[in-house]
Amino acid sequence: MYKTIVSLIILITLSLGAMAAPIKGSGASSCGNWLKERRNGTYAVDLNWVLGFISAYNHYIDSSTGGNGVFGSSDIEGVAAWMDNYCSSNPLSNPYTGSVELIEELKLRSKF
Repeated sequence: MYKTIVSLIILITLSLGAMAAPIKGSGASSCGNWLKERRNGTYAVDLNWVLGFISAYNHYIDSSTGGNGVFGSSDIEGVAAWMDNYCSSNPLSNPYTGSVELIEELKLRSKF
């Protein structure tokens, strides 16, 4: 019941868009910046922001799936590749929005 209520609150907060609290750090940068840093090999801070965001989701929302939470069997390289594809397809977006979409995809994968 608690997880359902918290999940509902998070979904409502995310749907408010501009009314939600501002995102800080690398998640607020652009997908163009993500791709540039990946090409330059200077993406560690951005990738760690994404991993931390997903880890925070696991800590506060979903710590199921055999101790790996929503990560499931995903590894760091897989997360980075997913974000590369997301940012290539959504150049006007940002790592925060990509991370939210990645969490949703990982949640769907963990149900199978």
